[in-house]
Amino acid sequence: MNATSDVSIRRAQADDAARIAEIFNQGLEDRVATFETRQATRERAEEWISESLVLVLDTGETIAGWAKAGPYTEDHAYYEGVREATLYVARESRRDGVGRTLLDELADQAAADGAHKLVGKIFTSNEPSIALVRGLGWREVGTHLRHGELDGQWKDVLVVEKLLDPSD
Repeated sequence: MNATSDVSIRRAQADDAARIAEIFNQGLEDRVATFETRQATRERAEEWISESLVLVLDTGETIAGWAKAGPYTEDHAYYEGVREATLYVARESRRDGVGRTLLDELADQAAADGAHKLVGKIFTSNEPSIALVRGLGWREVGTHLRHGELDGQWKDVLVVEKLLDPSD
């Protein structure tokens, strides 16, 4: 990440929704990070912001990426302290430290908000994201084989987790 004094990580605001949707849609188009095939809208991104912990990396000129710690499931209260982590980085900012910075801060903020664990699922073909979480100390839990279909192809996902309580 190009270091400037204007770079900050902050909680997303409704005004950020259009850019968050744009970055998500880049990931959707690239077919490396999500099974989703429908474009996100500003309204959908506003829902993410209102319902979950969403952080953005703001360069002072634009949002370079965003990360979300959303509910693992809404059906079971016993998973309340578990959050599912999601990360998207704008194409022009990938491999520039944005993802590392965002995921690191997401863990800190999720812990401060009462979460005890982050979980994530990464396409096994997404080697840069796998290297990223390994470098941040996430534990590889296992692989879900043929976990979802994208463009007529079954894809495997690596399940990862990060315990947020340093004593664990």
